[in-house]
Amino acid sequence: MVALLTLLVVVPIAAWLYAKRFAPQFLATVTGVAFGLVISPMSMGLYGTFFLHPVGIVTGMIGLASGMFHGPPGFHIARYFGLIPPPGIVEGLALFHVEAVNALVWATTYGLIGCVVDRLWRSRVAL
Repeated sequence: MVALLTLLVVVPIAAWLYAKRFAPQFLATVTGVAFGLVISPMSMGLYGTFFLHPVGIVTGMIGLASGMFHGPPGFHIARYFGLIPPPGIVEGLALFHVEAVNALVWATTYGLIGCVVDRLWRSRVAL
């Protein structure tokens, strides 16, 4: 589990390194999109570390707070489009649908925030 969580953390870091080298004018946008793609499953992974002895309590609480913020949009959108069966229980393939919708929502959100940051950086450099 820790290896998968590490892979999720590596995605935005790798995107940042790639954008820094090949597209520095879009550094925050690329990093924001990559971060948005993995934030929901990364939150659940951090929450799963809650029962690891001393450090797990802190990372588990961070994951819980982040999961409570990043999880609901995907659930509600997937339920609205009928991707989740009527009782609203998320298991199996429905969990994949919720996380895929969350990836789209948060990649768009953090990508737009990154786009604004990039524009602000470019306007300051132009001055």
